Amino acid sequence: MQARTMLKIAQKYESLTRFIPVKFLPFIYSKMRQYFMDKFYRQLIANTSSIPLNYSDSRILWGIKFGSGLMNAAGIFKNGEGYDLVAFQGAGGYIGGTSTTNPRSGNIKCGVKLPFISLSKSDIAVNFLGLPNLGDEILSKKLLTTKKVDGCPIGWSVMRSPDYEEAKSLELLVQSLFKYQDNLQIDFIEINESCPNVKTDFSNLDRCLEYIAQNFLVNRSRRLPVIIKLSNDIHLESIPSILDLLFKYRFDGVNLGNTSTNYSAFHNKINNPHEKKLFDYFTTTFGGGVSGTVLKSSSLELCSKAVNYRNKINPDYEFHVIRTGGIDSMADIIASNAAGISLNQWYTGYFKNYANFGNSLYQNL
Repeated sequence: MQARTMLKIAQKYESLTRFIPVKFLPFIYSKMRQYFMDKFYRQLIANTSSIPLNYSDSRILWGIKFGSGLMNAAGIFKNGEGYDLVAFQGAGGYIGGTSTTNPRSGNIKCGVKLPFISLSKSDIAVNFLGLPNLGDEILSKKLLTTKKVDGCPIGWSVMRSPDYEEAKSLELLVQSLFKYQDNLQIDFIEINESCPNVKTDFSNLDRCLEYIAQNFLVNRSRRLPVIIKLSNDIHLESIPSILDLLFKYRFDGVNLGNTSTNYSAFHNKINNPHEKKLFDYFTTTFGGGVSGTVLKSSSLELCSKAVNYRNKINPDYEFHVIRTGGIDSMADIIASNAAGISLNQWYTGYFKNYANFGNSLYQNL
């Protein structure tokens, strides 16, 4: 069975899950997701017989050509799969990861491996995957493609491992950054500080950014842009102080939005009683990050605030704002363009559109 067919069947019969006690559903959804992703990855080579080059919304960021303002978010291709597929589909760029210095098998809780649920009527997904990846030693050396496409640059998402205390995790993160710098296929780096697996204490953000800047940014052997990715749960009032830090240490951009752990904010937005019950059970039992269209207004608001502050300060170097969270339509891209947001990344919206349009998902925007 093809991966897209699996998605469409799952959508068609998802209403039947209301007859299943919610305590069993995380196991069912998680198993289905693992089976789907295995099928999805296995199809990648077969689906890349030709590459469309008719980009119509290209832009140049940091001297790098992005074929459009939309690309996948980190987390879809954790181990560097799929570049040829997204280039074939017409994505404006590609990002692999998120990876950590050490290999991780991901979370297992209550007998559920890589816990995940999808609430299709509410356009919400919640995952407690736990950063499964092969580790930076392997992934930094991976050949991501043999036919890199002009207009589809490659980024990599990396983060400090939650398996080490802060000082050690930062030291290992910097070692990994140099490894990815040596992979000349990689055009930019995204450091993930938004993951629900690692609590970001913004009181020590200055210390973390300073360490990365002093030990990696100033020692880069090539012009490799480094972006900091932060959570959807940031308060608007903190945007100026966060950007001041990024300007101070001369990071090249910020990615705002991603997932949220503010579960109470979404409880009342779920109108379907069964989905609300499942959402409450999952977030209480497992936790994890919320994604989906419920994040689109907050991700736009955060990024708009960041763009306005950047324009006000007018730093003396190139700095871009990237939006992640809730993006699933052309209207979202138009709103981002109007706000001055440089680039958009999608995850839940990618799979929603993949189910509807297959490999034509970017064209159908």
